[in-house]
Amino acid sequence: MKKTIAHLFVKALLMGLLFSSKQGLAQWLSANGNQYVLPVVKVGVGTSTPQRSLDVQNTVDTYLRVSSVGGAQLDDQTAGVELRRSLFNGTAITWSINNESAFRIRRNGTMLFEMTPNSARLGISTQDPTVFTIYGTNITQSGSSILGGAIRLHTKVGSNTHTLAIDGNQIESSDPLYLNNNSDEDILLTNGGGRVKVGTTDNEARFSIASEDDMQLKLINPGAGGGAWRIGVANSSWVAGAGKLVFSKTAGSSDAAMVITPAGNVGIGLTTPSKTLQVNGTISTKVLEITGGADLAEHFDIEAGETLLPGTVVSIDPDKPGQLRVARYAYDKTVAGIVSGAGDVLPGMLMGQAGTLASGQYPVALTGRVYCRVDAQYGAIRPGDLLTTSPTTGHAMKVSDNGQAQGAILGKAITSLEAGTGLVLVLVSLQ
Repeated sequence: MKKTIAHLFVKALLMGLLFSSKQGLAQWLSANGNQYVLPVVKVGVGTSTPQRSLDVQNTVDTYLRVSSVGGAQLDDQTAGVELRRSLFNGTAITWSINNESAFRIRRNGTMLFEMTPNSARLGISTQDPTVFTIYGTNITQSGSSILGGAIRLHTKVGSNTHTLAIDGNQIESSDPLYLNNNSDEDILLTNGGGRVKVGTTDNEARFSIASEDDMQLKLINPGAGGGAWRIGVANSSWVAGAGKLVFSKTAGSSDAAMVITPAGNVGIGLTTPSKTLQVNGTISTKVLEITGGADLAEHFDIEAGETLLPGTVVSIDPDKPGQLRVARYAYDKTVAGIVSGAGDVLPGMLMGQAGTLASGQYPVALTGRVYCRVDAQYGAIRPGDLLTTSPTTGHAMKVSDNGQAQGAILGKAITSLEAGTGLVLVLVSLQ
């Protein structure tokens, strides 16, 4: 019968001990029914110069086998190797590597590691945790392949194998990476004060997203009646125009619902706002409070060649439909209003329709409070006086003939002017 490695090992062990005993190097003793030998010897199997108490060498596959035989179940008996470190005072630490149907590593009888064909466990319990340290390599890339990593996890979904590589500060996945795909627990990425960066290394904000060609953020409500909004910062290749913050219901920027330009102009319903707020549509509100102006004005074109200063009184131009001219006659029944903006009082509301006769270059106050150029040589002006056009070009005067003034009244004076020409604050009320 062909001799096994175990047979050779036992024979060599016995021969070595016998030889040592004959040479006086070792002594067999008995105690409690057990046999032992003194002093410590080195036994070599396949070598004549053993370096350890037991040194096994071979040029073929070599195994040391420790077997337990008996019982009805594979886990009835334990086959293992026990490593014990003892002090003379009786203190000892014992580690064991065991085959208990499952592979286990124990320390002083407490299991620290267990592995079956389907699972593995490290540590005693959550109340007595174990720190598991791996000194691995950094993740690198070669073509489309991810190499290295301290930990590499492989799972198979259908015919596709997914690979996850982890090193000290990087996670790479061969397929989309999911966090809490099935769990409803929170994901805290910045609880310690760090920053989250997607597509960028910018370190200014807690959460930064970069993308040149696509909307950077999409907000989705998948519920009944829900929808999706996209938010992005545009570059020069976007239809909306470079540098704008874009809010859109679609993936494109050309039909953006709202944009904010780098200058701070807001456009609703258009992508090229030229004012602080520009709306292409209808505005509905209960209360509109205007704090930057005091009159309601409309845009008009006024005859060329005239020097138009704010506060100038203007009249309808009968020869040019939709246009005005500077008033130059007393009690002019074609009086239209006062050019707004004199005395640092600006229009509160401006109306007009671009591309039609209801548009123009100059704001003309039709109602409200506005400073007006007045000539007091036709009578000193006091608060409450009615004003009309005067023979002085572009100036108003005090009404002294109520009959003539009908249909030519600009409004009422709020401030005074005793003599000469100057500005008077007027409550515009055309009559």
